[in-house]
Amino acid sequence: MLQAVIGLVSMTDWEEPVDTWQALDEERSALADDLATLDGTQWETQSLCEAWKVRHVVGHLIFGADMKAGPVFMGLIKSGMSFNRYVAREGLAIGASPPDSLLEQFRMTIGMRQIMSGAKPEILLVDLVCHSADIRRPTGLRRSVPEVTLLTVANTMKGVGFPIKTKKRIAGLRMTATDFDWSTGGGSTVEGPLASLILAMVGRRAVLNDLSGDGLPAFRSRM
Repeated sequence: MLQAVIGLVSMTDWEEPVDTWQALDEERSALADDLATLDGTQWETQSLCEAWKVRHVVGHLIFGADMKAGPVFMGLIKSGMSFNRYVAREGLAIGASPPDSLLEQFRMTIGMRQIMSGAKPEILLVDLVCHSADIRRPTGLRRSVPEVTLLTVANTMKGVGFPIKTKKRIAGLRMTATDFDWSTGGGSTVEGPLASLILAMVGRRAVLNDLSGDGLPAFRSRM
């Protein structure tokens, strides 16, 4: 899940309304502050991403903030042209650095305005918000992400196919937030806090207990 969802051609400084970039900076800053409170054991905690510990998720976010076309193409070739395999390997490689180094590298992403050609910063925001929760939930950290940020993420991701398959996962269901005025789709209902709906929509089984509705059994079977 990354800006490469949209394109893998070249890098550019994308000119978008400042609020999306500001939201990225706010979420990166908040996560960096939270990471600074973790001890060595917590950096080794299994994240909600099955292939990654907390340190590897941070490595992935560092990687995603500064992707360059040349290395991306070479990485894809080395990974058998599998985007998911490539991203997983990069997260593991960068995440092998010591926690202090990872934190320093991640703080350097604050203020970055780099994105793949053809992509928009909203895709980066989806990646950041979801992966921040992948880190926070298993380590006991808490953050109330601003409503406007959650709405932007939910509205962006509801139509995304590859590689997170949200569009297919929620097809024929009505996803409804219980804490904000947001819903999408039609059919049997799946409802719950918007932050939990977002994580479930990208395939995180750990949040299913936060949800309810007559569409939940069908939704659960698609995870």
